[in-house]
Amino acid sequence: MTAVFVFLLMFAAAFLAAGLAVSFAVAVSYVRARRGGNPAFLEEAEITALPAILKGEEELSTIRVWGRLLARIGHVHTLRKHIEEANLDWSAGRVTMGMLLAGALAGSILSMPSWMPAWVAALGALGAGSAPYFFILRRRAQRFRKFSSQFPEALDTLTRALKAGYPLASAIELLGMEQPEPLASEMRRTRDEWKLGTSWDQALDNMANRIPIPEVRLFAAAVKMQNRIGGRLNDVLARVGEGMRDAAVLESEVRAISVHSRMTGMILTFLPLGILLMMLVVNPEYVMVLTTSPTGRTLIYCAIIANIAAHFLIRRLSRIRM
Repeated sequence: MTAVFVFLLMFAAAFLAAGLAVSFAVAVSYVRARRGGNPAFLEEAEITALPAILKGEEELSTIRVWGRLLARIGHVHTLRKHIEEANLDWSAGRVTMGMLLAGALAGSILSMPSWMPAWVAALGALGAGSAPYFFILRRRAQRFRKFSSQFPEALDTLTRALKAGYPLASAIELLGMEQPEPLASEMRRTRDEWKLGTSWDQALDNMANRIPIPEVRLFAAAVKMQNRIGGRLNDVLARVGEGMRDAAVLESEVRAISVHSRMTGMILTFLPLGILLMMLVVNPEYVMVLTTSPTGRTLIYCAIIANIAAHFLIRRLSRIRM
């Protein structure tokens, strides 16, 4: 009975932790958009905060009660957008349920030992409950990075197609057939929206919202400007592609410079664990003193927290924004 109660308690705690994780990510993105002056993201953030019922969207979960509950939480729609941007065939209901179950299970397991402090179990539940969402963010960032690396070559292909006399729709259709994923699927989706009656301006804006990276926004702005005032689009796209290629080279050089700091952070993170394992092999009694006394266990907990905090601090300091 106690185990069931602990599981339910951890389930509720994981639910709150999952909501806080998504809310924190949305708040950070919103602040960055305010600082960077990105009105498109600000408008999008206001739209995604609307309930799903007002926007006529599909159900958030196959479980009707769970879907209605999620529909009352505005940030869940941001979670679903992140899932779509990561190109994962998951529903928001499945992800949130997985986050809750993972957090509740981790908290229940960590709370079973009598010597385990409650705050350690709470931190474990928070970490396990947030892990699926951070996995989605990682997949999303990887997809955007891959799209960004493919985009300059795609612009070169588009420029050559326009010079050969292809209209814009046929040139984009050519990209959808010849380019690799994820760029090909986005180009096909943009072409399909235009064929269904959406204007080029709106179709390009939709693509910029699905792939919110500077390269796509610059491409959309160039095409929309050409549609309004005229001019040779192939020359404009050639210059845009050249600038993107130079920026990609600069970014790769910056990554090469910062990789030393990231590797140092990884070594410093796992070095204490390696030393602990060596001491367990050489002289186990020397280490067991820490596990048998309350002061020793407190020192172990503090060392784990400090090590994790130092790892993320080093990663933060070694990250160079361009």
